[in-house]
Formats: sequence, C-alpha cells, structure tokens
Amino acid sequence: MAQFTKSVTVSELLQVKRLNLELVCGKRYIHREITQPSVNRPGLALCGHLDNFRAHSVQVFGRGEQAFCQRANKTKLRQNVEKLLSEGSVPCVIMAADLDPLPAIKKACLSADVPVLKTSLDSSAFLAAFSRWLDEKLSPVTHIHGVLVGVSGIGVLIRGAAGIGKSECALELIKRGHILVADDVVEVQARWNRFLVGSCPAMLRHYMEVRGLGIIDVELLFGVGSTLDEMNIELEVVLTPPLKTGLDRLGVDQKTTKILGVDIPSLTLPVTPGRNLAVLIEVAALNQRLKSQGIFSAKEFSKKILDRMKKTANKDEK
Repeated sequence: MAQFTKSVTVSELLQVKRLNLELVCGKRYIHREITQPSVNRPGLALCGHLDNFRAHSVQVFGRGEQAFCQRANKTKLRQNVEKLLSEGSVPCVIMAADLDPLPAIKKACLSADVPVLKTSLDSSAFLAAFSRWLDEKLSPVTHIHGVLVGVSGIGVLIRGAAGIGKSECALELIKRGHILVADDVVEVQARWNRFLVGSCPAMLRHYMEVRGLGIIDVELLFGVGSTLDEMNIELEVVLTPPLKTGLDRLGVDQKTTKILGVDIPSLTLPVTPGRNLAVLIEVAALNQRLKSQGIFSAKEFSKKILDRMKKTANKDEK
C-alpha cells in the first residue's frame, strides 16, 4: 500500500479565493513549495529563540507580531527574521488583518528568497480557513483496492481478493438505496491524522466493473443520488473464502485495521453460497453506528450470560 506525499506552491495558494490573499513582494519566488500541513506564528522566534521553531511551515504574522516588530530595534529585528528564515525552508510569510510588513521584514524575506503575502482576514479566521485547506491538500494519501459504499450514513470499505464479489455486493447495496463512492480503486486520505476520507480517482468516478456485464455508469442507471464524491471511512468489511477455522460467533472481539496510521473497525465475512452479503453489510453498518453511540450488543449479551452463570453458581453453592 504505497503512500503519496503532496505539495502545493505559493502560486497555487494565491489562487484560493476564500483566503483573500495578495502578493506583497517576491514574485520571483512564488514557485516555492509548501509541504507541511501545519501553520506557524513566529512569536518567540522574532526575539531570537528558535527552540522548536517550525522552520518548514508557512509563517503568519498577526497584530501581536506586528505590534512587537514596531517596537523592536530594526537592525536586531531584521537579523532575527533572517535567522529564523535560514533555519529551514520557509515557503512564504503571510501578513494577516491587511497589515503591511515593516521594511525590515520585507528586506529579510527578499534576501532569503521568501515571498511575502497578505490577507484581509483576521488572524483567527485566516488560520482556521488556511489550516483546513492545507489539511485537504497535504494530508497523506494512499490507494486501496476495494469498493467504498455509503451504507446508512456509514462509509464501508469492502475489500477482498480479486473476483470474490466486491462489486456485485456493492451493486446489490446500491439497488437497496445505498450510495457508491468508489469501485476498484479507493483513494484514501488521513485528515488531521484522526479520520479517513475515501474518494474515487476522477477517471473512474461513477463507474463500476461488474464481471459478465463490463463497465456500467451507476449515476446514469440509478440516478444522481446513487453516487457521492467522498465519504468518511468508518468500517472495513473483508470478504474471504470459507474459513477453515471458526469465527467469533458472539462478535465480542472488535478487530481493527490500520490505514495511514488511523485505526478503523474491521469485520471478516466468509463468502458462501446462500449468504446475502449485502444484507449482512447493511446490518454491520447499523451495528457499527450503535457501537459509536456506546451500545455494544455482543458485550451486553455476553455480560448477561456471565451474570446468569454467576447467579446459578451461587444457588448451587447454597
């Protein structure tokens, strides 16, 4: 499972309308790449303290940084800014709240080949919007062989060996009113390192390959509401041939799988004649929703059995 690292340029950043950015100086350097999804406010670095300084992140100056810079010694300020810019590879400096950079900051940035931008948004509003945009663009991505279907609001990733029936199972789910996100190749992105978002590569969007039928357009066959561009992945279902060893009949043990460092619940379903896998996946999605609300039916049932056994044992002792 290969992992891909993304990057964007300062030039691309300037095209994002919702960030209200404009170039102040350093047009020759807008090809610089942004590779870190984190944003940094220089703070103590302006005083020369560079411990734990994020030297590869975009640096944002707000009213607080501007007020400090206006009171600071201009020569010392320029030296400190040059020093922090030389620590790593700062893609750009952004002035928030429509502030104009002081001459000392402009000179330090230009001498380090770092472009300076500004936005009309206040620091808090800009940082919130910019962080979301960076996370969408730069979070790690991988591609997984499988099918992603939205089942009762739960993103279910169906995996298994080639030819085991993943697409046929997804097709049955779509017929039952559920939603296709991706077939064959699922592009998975870890957002905020906490949850997974699955989508379909643009070329394959809305299409499915069904053995015996070939390529079908799900949107044309079942309507616009039958497809979705992306969805959070909350459950993995692995289709397997009949297992030689028995499964956990109660389902007390909650297995997980790790994708891009994020754990999601995982369920194994053996494919045997007569089993309606679509219905089983439907129920599994609904059961997972209950688990997310703190209701774990298997554990509650197991607890009732143990309590009954304890009561019976106590009566026998008496």
